[in-house]
Amino acid sequence: MKTAALTAGELIKNSTDTTHTDKSNKKDFVTAADVASQEMLIKELNNAFPDVLVLSEEHSEQEQKKLYEKDFTGFVIDPIDGTFNFKRGMKESAISIGYIENGEMMVGVAFDPYRDELYWAEKGKGAFCNGEPIRVSSHDTIEGAAVAFSNSYDDETMKRMMLRHMAIYEQTGHMPWTSCPGSAVLLYSWIACGRVEAYHHTSLKPWDNAAAMLILREAGGEVRTLTGEQARFTDARVLAGNPKIVALLQDVFSKIDQELLS
Repeated sequence: MKTAALTAGELIKNSTDTTHTDKSNKKDFVTAADVASQEMLIKELNNAFPDVLVLSEEHSEQEQKKLYEKDFTGFVIDPIDGTFNFKRGMKESAISIGYIENGEMMVGVAFDPYRDELYWAEKGKGAFCNGEPIRVSSHDTIEGAAVAFSNSYDDETMKRMMLRHMAIYEQTGHMPWTSCPGSAVLLYSWIACGRVEAYHHTSLKPWDNAAAMLILREAGGEVRTLTGEQARFTDARVLAGNPKIVALLQDVFSKIDQELLS
């Protein structure tokens, strides 16, 4: 899995082909590099694990339905998480490979090719970046915390997330240091190594979560739904972070218009 991620990461880092096809709207598209990265990842994984299913963001909706089966087993890949960033040359994108067994996250690998940072975790064995153990931060107040949300392809969803983020200030009197990049995989990974305290989002997909959600948990983090349940990799509405900040934000979100959690 590490080899596949590194190989695909080199491909996208060196790619100059940003030709694309729109999907749902002008912010949601697939580039030629997405397709090339997907083909490379599938080839590498099939060579090493010929009997294991591989599903990607770029597969059909019919094929993706398998991810929501309770006993799903297979690899879940995102060939470029942060495609908008990639197309604009922002250098904030990642490769993600998660291995799911009977519906449970077992192994996760995420690679940031621009920072040359390879994150990985195996269930019950901790989380690592470039071979070194990583841990979430111990920061325990909203004041001085870094809290991120991320972009959405849907305008109304983005509006609700922005209002939800503003509610943190309205409820606590403190506006956290705010980031809004376009890669859930990077945000999970940055929380896992203590750069960011928390992250909330409303419309995540299984390929956003399958690897880096496990990495964050193995680094001592919490990943819950916006209403407080333990999150699965198929959950779209997620609050993730170090346990102290997640608890504070859960309290904030319990007091606001619940429409903002949708």
